[in-house]
Amino acid sequence: MTLALAATGLTSGVGMRLAEVARERGLALAGLVRDLDRDDARRLASLGVRLVQGDLGDRAALGEVARGAGAFVHMAAHVGDWGPRAEFERVNVEGTRNALEAAAAAGVRRFVHLSSTSVYGRPDRGRVTEAWPRERSGQAYDDTKTDAEVLAFERGHALGLEVAAIRPPIIYGPYDRNFMPRAVDTIARGRMLLIDGGRAPLNLVWADHVVDVLLLAAEAPAAAVAGEAFNVMDGVSETPASVREVMETLARAAGLPPPTRSVPYPIALGIGHALWNAFRLAGASKAPPVTPFVVKLMSRHVVYDAGKAARVLGWKPRLGSLEGVARYAKAFRKVG
Repeated sequence: MTLALAATGLTSGVGMRLAEVARERGLALAGLVRDLDRDDARRLASLGVRLVQGDLGDRAALGEVARGAGAFVHMAAHVGDWGPRAEFERVNVEGTRNALEAAAAAGVRRFVHLSSTSVYGRPDRGRVTEAWPRERSGQAYDDTKTDAEVLAFERGHALGLEVAAIRPPIIYGPYDRNFMPRAVDTIARGRMLLIDGGRAPLNLVWADHVVDVLLLAAEAPAAAVAGEAFNVMDGVSETPASVREVMETLARAAGLPPPTRSVPYPIALGIGHALWNAFRLAGASKAPPVTPFVVKLMSRHVVYDAGKAARVLGWKPRLGSLEGVARYAKAFRKVG
């Protein structure tokens, strides 16, 4: 019998790719969208996705999405390092709670939660497997994603759901609205600063690799995935390409000169804190170009190991990170 899927977050980059892959495979798919008239919602409708209008606070709409589904893939989240903490709480934690309750009430058996490697608390160095403990970092996004994952497992178990969590790092791909466009724009403006020469590994994952693992987790036997978390990367256990290698690959693909300026970590962190405080005092609606979060992200010698997904789910990566970065950066090539 073909698995029927329900989903939130379908208008995200991963969500759009999940919809395309699911429909290619003949899977029935229903999704929650806030605005049926948006271009991305129209694209989903053209793929044959059954769309329900609503948001994560609307349990009735979530219940309609979940109707008849065998698995619920929860991908919606408030992402970033800027904005009121209450908004992160509302979307990431309470939204997850509402999705869990709606899925259980509709009789869904499997709940696949798109989590994040941020649940590990952004360690400074080491090889991080799923055995690494969760730790709050103090950042609103990180902490609420951690709380949401804990909630998914604990409340999901109480409701009789088979819950699996998928933990990606930075995601890129054809619908990328964050990492690639921002990085290419920063390089184009000559504002890209490498930290300590850009030697730290940059943990990345192609959106299709995330989709692969989400779908494997949705379809695997309960004994393999219920109560389990899985890292997903562009490689299984090898060290990712460095920040410098990624930025040079982005620049070449986008037809731009590669970044060459480098600053020591303490100076970069000082710049990040100064800009953060200045933007906060000014009441800015957007984050500054450099924040303490970004500085730490670009300088930590950490590798997230995806060996468990390979062993348990039979997942195999289809692209290396530099291959994927080169392929998709061309879409952001600067003209003129």
